[in-house]
Amino acid sequence: MTFINKIPLAIKFLFDKEVPFRKKIWIILGLIYLISPIDIIPEPVLLLGIIDDITLMTLILSKLSSDLDKYIVEKEEKKNVKDIKGKIIENVEYDIEDDEK
Repeated sequence: MTFINKIPLAIKFLFDKEVPFRKKIWIILGLIYLISPIDIIPEPVLLLGIIDDITLMTLILSKLSSDLDKYIVEKEEKKNVKDIKGKIIENVEYDIEDDEK
């Protein structure tokens, strides 16, 4: 799944109350850095300003992508557990009969 396709999932991830804030911070910091006019290295310095932007955004996007992949797996597992939990029959009495009688 490309990152463009993961954008709606990232929004869901951001507003999910079960996801810890420390994982959401990557999205928040990435958006702040992207929008902010402040750079670690200013743009006019021999194109190094562009390189640091690309490097930081690549780091943030790779971290976010791996977190979103884990989030997808966790949601699927929780969904499967819910589906199975509704189909389990408990507290049933039964007898085993031998067919050779």
